[in-house]
Amino acid sequence: MPISTRIFSLLFAGALLGAPAAFAFSTGPRGPVAGVPTDNNGANCTACHRTFAPANSDNTGRFQILVDRLTYTPGVTKKIRIKIEHPEAQRWGFQFTSRQASDTTKGAGTLVGNDSILVRCGLTIALPPCAGEPEPQFAEHTQASTRAGTRAGVEWEFDWTPPANEVGDITFFAAGNAADNTNTNANDRIYTTSITLKAEGACNLTRKPTLRTVGNAASFARELSPNLMASVFGLDFEVAGRTRAASTGDFVDGAFPQQLACVAVEIGGRRAPITYVQTDQINFQVPAGTPAGSVPLTVILNPGRPNEVKSDVATVTVNNHAPAFFTFGGRSIAAQTSDFRTIADPAVVPGGVAARRGDVVILYGTGFGLGEPVYQAGEIASGQVPLRDRVTITVGGTALPAADILYAGLAPGNISGLQQFNIRIPQSAATGNLPISIMVGGVSTPAAGAVIPVQ
Repeated sequence: MPISTRIFSLLFAGALLGAPAAFAFSTGPRGPVAGVPTDNNGANCTACHRTFAPANSDNTGRFQILVDRLTYTPGVTKKIRIKIEHPEAQRWGFQFTSRQASDTTKGAGTLVGNDSILVRCGLTIALPPCAGEPEPQFAEHTQASTRAGTRAGVEWEFDWTPPANEVGDITFFAAGNAADNTNTNANDRIYTTSITLKAEGACNLTRKPTLRTVGNAASFARELSPNLMASVFGLDFEVAGRTRAASTGDFVDGAFPQQLACVAVEIGGRRAPITYVQTDQINFQVPAGTPAGSVPLTVILNPGRPNEVKSDVATVTVNNHAPAFFTFGGRSIAAQTSDFRTIADPAVVPGGVAARRGDVVILYGTGFGLGEPVYQAGEIASGQVPLRDRVTITVGGTALPAADILYAGLAPGNISGLQQFNIRIPQSAATGNLPISIMVGGVSTPAAGAVIPVQ
């Protein structure tokens, strides 16, 4: 996934217990129906059991996921209880799944079946063996554990083992059916619920991380600046194959965390907010107060714990400004039309469109300096926050008049290192790949990839 896409990202049927004529799925559903937003648009059992649709519409029943605490320790097995109650029901069923809260398409941990619980694998709901994480797993009732004729309510219990390494918040989703035991889909009450667990306990990364390069996340140039979005490349930052993007569940006081997946970055003696981690790359934001000059940078694993591991110290150059556009693969600026369609050659970005002369377009970049008022690194820009320093924008070699620079500032609703420029393409502009540059503090954006298609 391109780095610019990662940053913008911090910019969803089946029947549970029955077929129409018979209790055909008493051994468990044949599709994902636990109410996960990314599984068939949040499908649940009301696709077939529609008498009391939508789910949770009959408030005389109750459906719960029960755990000892709303936390998990990586690799340590936890008991899960599913409890469903209804005064009129006489047969029961459920489906449960665990997902990474930062990306609910990815499973989190492994489930263990028993005499009452059947485990299925993946969105095809196949029987084991499962492929392993991040393939989702599902726990469901068996035919015997539907407990036909049992009144008032039932419980199921099974074991879940979380991932061996911290993956941030994990959300449990479940759907339950309080059925009337008539072997039809009519008069069954469907319920859905979810709970989220936070990580606790040991971080157990063991290898010493190796730093190779540090640079601007947009241009990969080596110069950094305060509040700039940056990337560090190397080895052994995370378990191989595991990726981790920060989500709102990781936020601290409404801002991006200063450690993510047991990884921290320290630059100039300050901890940096982190947006993404994988084994060979970390995306972070340079703190707003970082001084200009040569500055030390260290990657820290298991920060603040007895098994803390630090990389060797790298030295990076910090300037007041280090402007650069985010691009689509270095071929054109990451840009949008005023109605948020992607501006790009369709061969570069499927569905991309060309801008037209006279259009207002939106460009994205980083390293253009601080906003006014100043937002600290990791904070989310609320509304329009103009840049503190004046910019000069050139389109097709001609400087834009102030009237055609509609906005230059932080991207509203995004991390403070993402900056946005709303500009009007001159009616006199040439067609084709039109070059654009922005100068701030005497420094211009790099020319490579700094074009947008114009027709």
